[in-house]
Amino acid sequence: MSNSIFGTLNFSIRVVHSNQSQRNKDRARLDTILDYIAQNYRHISIEEIAGIAYLQPGYFCRFFKKCMGITFLEYQNELRLSFIYQDIISTDDSIKDILERHGFTNYKLFRRMFFEHFKASPTEVRKTHDTKKNS
Repeated sequence: MSNSIFGTLNFSIRVVHSNQSQRNKDRARLDTILDYIAQNYRHISIEEIAGIAYLQPGYFCRFFKKCMGITFLEYQNELRLSFIYQDIISTDDSIKDILERHGFTNYKLFRRMFFEHFKASPTEVRKTHDTKKNS
């Protein structure tokens, strides 16, 4: 009976250690992915980022969503929107130039996403910020 208990305990310890090791590998892989995205978010495909992580594109998409709670495309667009917002309030560059700088090519899609996220158009955000800056 005690051999059975020790065998079960030994197996349980190996499973816990294996799970921890996998979590550490997943975390390291995710850190590599996020670092790469931060440097290359403008024009990056799923195939490219999956290759950086040494994963197949389909598995990469599942892995990313499991780890981050959102899809790769949602994350990439959130990152772009945050950089675009900063440029809108801190530069006088045209919206078109800002969009191109941050990898947005579809203006209609951008406007819809920006409005959904910030509840204002890019022009309204700029005007509001300029008004606050000049007060």
